[in-house]
Amino acid sequence: MSDGVPQGSIVGPLLFLIYLNDLPYGFHSQANPIIYADDTSVLLSADSEAELQSNMNLAIDFMTKWFSANSLVLNMDKTNIVKFTSKNRQTKNFRIIYQNKLISGVNTIKLLGLHIDKDLNWKTHIQNLLPKLSSTCYLIRRMYPLFNMHTLKMIYYAYFHSVMEFGIMFWGASAESRKVFLLQKRILRVMTGSPPRATCRTLFCKLGILTMVAQYVLSLMRFLASNLELFTFNTWHPWHKY
Repeated sequence: MSDGVPQGSIVGPLLFLIYLNDLPYGFHSQANPIIYADDTSVLLSADSEAELQSNMNLAIDFMTKWFSANSLVLNMDKTNIVKFTSKNRQTKNFRIIYQNKLISGVNTIKLLGLHIDKDLNWKTHIQNLLPKLSSTCYLIRRMYPLFNMHTLKMIYYAYFHSVMEFGIMFWGASAESRKVFLLQKRILRVMTGSPPRATCRTLFCKLGILTMVAQYVLSLMRFLASNLELFTFNTWHPWHKY
């Protein structure tokens, strides 16, 4: 093999990022490429179905040529298309034909650990979270007689809170998020040996654990504080810089 670097090498990831660095600069203005490691996504917008299909064909055509010129292959079998529209503009299943090959649209994709559906209601993502969080509840229940509260909190933060916190600024306001909050209250009752219907308000304070809603607000505030330049403020606030 004349191209590539040894798998598992230290410089491999860095060289790969450098290798893909110029890919975004070849797209047309209607395409917004998003590259993270080896995951490449392209956002397209259009005013009509025909325009969208045209823009999509242009984007795929460019990517195919770029990958070919750089000794890479665009795997069309792993290429997914999700069409985001408002509920009042729902259409039939979206699909395009590229080089005589049919590419059908899907309702849900997994992007960087988030399950994104075409309606952006986050129901699918939360459905995938619940089994993981339920497994942690079971783990804590088994560990409760054997470990002290300090160890149980370590397990909670490692296997429950970290999963709950990931991407919460996107799905935290979803109606389905209540199911996650119910599981969070359940695991606190298990950690403290409380009855199944005991109030959790005092338990959150006692353990120093943020509720799911509080964690959602905190994540939003962290994003706001780190990206003030992206927002326009109508009135003066203490964060304004002179």
